[in-house]
Amino acid sequence: MMIAVLTGDLVNSTKMSKQTYASTIKALQDLLAEAAQAYRASGAVYRGDEFQIQYPEPIFALKSTLLIKLALHLSSNSSKPIQCTLSLAYGDYNHLDEKPNTSSGPVFIRSGRGLTSAQRGELAVHFPTTIAEQQTRLLSQFLNHLLNRLTKSQAQLLYQYIASDFAEHKKLAQITATTRQNISNRLANIGAFLVRDYMKFINQKVLQLTET
Repeated sequence: MMIAVLTGDLVNSTKMSKQTYASTIKALQDLLAEAAQAYRASGAVYRGDEFQIQYPEPIFALKSTLLIKLALHLSSNSSKPIQCTLSLAYGDYNHLDEKPNTSSGPVFIRSGRGLTSAQRGELAVHFPTTIAEQQTRLLSQFLNHLLNRLTKSQAQLLYQYIASDFAEHKKLAQITATTRQNISNRLANIGAFLVRDYMKFINQKVLQLTET
């Protein structure tokens, strides 16, 4: 049975002030709790600034991953965006426990090794088949180029767009107290539709692999 495992690492955590670091870890723990409630995921923070989350329903993993990345980017605990390196892997497991640190299997190894080889501050996505992984590598590079250049206001809008499962622009306009045209223009300017299509592409691969 295929699951998804996300392994992450906060960037430059040793350069944070004690207060910023403590607030960031608390925010990260809250994000793990939200993932548990929304997607039946379970995760833990370990070694100070690293974390791992297992998703028994892999179709939700990418959405959760992007929301975590954007939420850290938006954090009020720092004047600068808080970046994190992320390795999201799909695959099989040998043992699935309540927490990822006591679970085991190929998908956990793939996710952990993927974090080691990932570029700092970027998201890497790994599949159990070489073909699927090759197809996503370049797309993920484009995604990272987009995500890591967002302002906080742009990241906020993209977060709302993803969290609402790509709601109609009229609904987002109501949420943000602005006009539909303004929302449409801002989403287009930040490449939100490319993020939407990237998520659809990855999740199509996930569905294909779970059906085989």
